[in-house]
Amino acid sequence: MMVRYVRFFALLILGLAFGLTVGCASSGNTVAEDDMPVPPGLDSTTVVRAVQMADSNFVASQNEQTAAQHSQEGKEKLDQFDQFWAVLEKENKNRGAMSAAEKASFQREFNLGAASLSEWKKLSKNGADEKAGREALSLCLESQAHLEEALRLNPFDKNTRVLIAVVYYNLQHIFGKSKNYEKAIQILERLTRLEKGEHNLYRLLGENYLALRQYDPAMANFRKAQEVMLKTSFVTQPDTSMLYYYAYVQGDIYARTYDTEKALLAFKEAERFARAAQEKTDIKNYIRWINWDGGNLRAAEAWDMVLALEASKDYPRTAMACSRVLSLLKTENASLEVMHKLSVVEFEFLGKKEQAVERMRLVFESIPMQAGGTPIDSSRQAFLDSYGAMLFRLGIEAKDRGQKKLGLAYQTKATSFRWNQDARACREMMTLVWNTPETAIIYGKRALAHRTGLSEREMCELSSLISRACKSAGRFDDARIYFEQWKRCNGKFSVNAATAKKVKE
Repeated sequence: MMVRYVRFFALLILGLAFGLTVGCASSGNTVAEDDMPVPPGLDSTTVVRAVQMADSNFVASQNEQTAAQHSQEGKEKLDQFDQFWAVLEKENKNRGAMSAAEKASFQREFNLGAASLSEWKKLSKNGADEKAGREALSLCLESQAHLEEALRLNPFDKNTRVLIAVVYYNLQHIFGKSKNYEKAIQILERLTRLEKGEHNLYRLLGENYLALRQYDPAMANFRKAQEVMLKTSFVTQPDTSMLYYYAYVQGDIYARTYDTEKALLAFKEAERFARAAQEKTDIKNYIRWINWDGGNLRAAEAWDMVLALEASKDYPRTAMACSRVLSLLKTENASLEVMHKLSVVEFEFLGKKEQAVERMRLVFESIPMQAGGTPIDSSRQAFLDSYGAMLFRLGIEAKDRGQKKLGLAYQTKATSFRWNQDARACREMMTLVWNTPETAIIYGKRALAHRTGLSEREMCELSSLISRACKSAGRFDDARIYFEQWKRCNGKFSVNAATAKKVKE
């Protein structure tokens, strides 16, 4: 009884000093501190400190029922889960050593919880298989119940704390994957108060806040995770992959909140810790995305929407989104890319070919070119490829309608620069200018030289056309050379055709 009196008085002093309400011992048993003499060799301050440390490290079985009653009365409006956490977070007062019966009960609950958790891991492949994980949820909850009971009996057992942390991680994994982020946050917020030295708990909390787009608490928890990992690195050296991850995710949050400068600094920090090729590629791609329009992140997001609409084949909305993005842009590179995308969508899917090709003309004229008809900046080649294809197709359509002059105009432009199928345009020009053999020969030779886009048979037929054009122009030696080329390739096709016929028979 004397020990209990001093303990109550000491805790009352601490409660007044810190302004906190402290759970007391059994009601109706309070007496003065001097009812218990200070042991020889100790002063009263030491005794009070020892009592305080005992309250945080030992269990008193004689008051367990009373403490549980007080907890129930104070938390009667909360569900069973909240009651459990209230017991764990509350300072446990007046504890002594566990009785033999309590030790046996604790060990039984601990073993059952550990066994259930082990079975859950086997069935769910440690959480990797989501379907199996859902089927194994009852085992995880069973483990939770036993380990919670073990913690009620002895909240200071480290092995139990580790296992309950694993259980709550698994529950978070299931909740998180089913988009129940609020439930996961509720669990993890409490768990970080129980275990403050595990950076992964703060990481999980940050990831769940991030999923809800609550960027301030997400950033705070990722920073806390990074801080805890670095401050506990005296146990093991910090994992560089985690240092990379924490820097990367902070950069991601800065980008999501449109802070370009801080985002780039964070990604540069992540780059220091990147080891895997994929990590380096991810950083490179993210920085490229940030710089797509010179750090104009809202424009970059709007461009992502354009690409998403295009992928869903919603072309009318894609075109409208392109028009909106154009009003946001501040760099020429981004403007040209959006104009290119809009032109292709209009030409291919919206029936606005003339409008599209006119816009591509403006794009083409803004591109600095080299003498050979190629762009100085090779990244602009895709724009030339699209423009050339549009011109070629419009030329073919005009010729088919009997508008040969219009067709000739389109093909003339299509052959004035290099694009990925300009050989086809040169071949088409050769037929359009057939009555001027010298000009036809020029285009025929260019088609042979560029080759791209022509099949072997088309190349063979082109040799025959050039031979005939040379003959018409009186260039008989050249005509003979191209005729021999045609004979060789035509002979090969004839042999192949005969062989195929024989095999078929």
